[in-house]
Amino acid sequence: MEVEVLAVSSGGSTKHAKHSMLKLYDWRYATQLRQDHKIGRWTPYHVDTYRAFVENGGAAKFVSALEDTNSIDDQPWDTAHNEAFLFDYCRDLYSCEVKAYNRLKDLQGKHVPRLLADVRFNAFPTQNAFFEVPGILLELVKGYSLADLTKFALQSSWQRICDDAVRTINLISDYGILNEDVKPRNILIRTYDDLSEYEIVVVDFAQCRFREIGQPEAAWKHEKWRQDEEGAIGYVMAQKLKGAFKYKPSGGRYAEKVMFKSLYLAHI
Repeated sequence: MEVEVLAVSSGGSTKHAKHSMLKLYDWRYATQLRQDHKIGRWTPYHVDTYRAFVENGGAAKFVSALEDTNSIDDQPWDTAHNEAFLFDYCRDLYSCEVKAYNRLKDLQGKHVPRLLADVRFNAFPTQNAFFEVPGILLELVKGYSLADLTKFALQSSWQRICDDAVRTINLISDYGILNEDVKPRNILIRTYDDLSEYEIVVVDFAQCRFREIGQPEAAWKHEKWRQDEEGAIGYVMAQKLKGAFKYKPSGGRYAEKVMFKSLYLAHI
């Protein structure tokens, strides 16, 4: 969501306001996530049930057990367990995204938004880590998404913009990041007063894997090849633009072979 951030002087007076993007990892209103896991909307019943589960220590024990699949029994989950699962899932998404932005410090403000602040607030009056909603405050990128390219850019520029988007995805990959959520709507084209100028900005890094110290090159190369992040842009945009964009796989160090195009068409 777009928010207005007030800058306050040392004397306490407001100096100016700046528009930024606030991204919250709030399990209560994560509509798509709740639908994916067949968990109903957040209601007063969910409030009371989850609060009791947290306050009696059950949530902490359950989330700890989630990290050790051998300690999870076969009993069906009830409402309290579902809410604790969603809370933990959203917290993991937040941690993943912050880790990605930290790895991409060199690209912040250019090919990824600047990470301005780490924010948190309590969803309940009582202080408890399991009531906390984390979030990040990001630089607001003015422009449009690659998914809306045909609405905002001249056809003569489509090839150049899509080529730049593919190059940017590969640039980010060089920072030891494997993004499992690459799709056109997560690629922004930052626009300027001079309409001929633009910049490719990638957003949404909550579903990433990272190359860790000591991971063999061959293993990482295979993971990157299987994901084929640039193909998730190249093949999809080539299909969407119906021949107005010609995608040619870059043949980089992860391109052992061309992935099947049909794998990406569902992302359009």
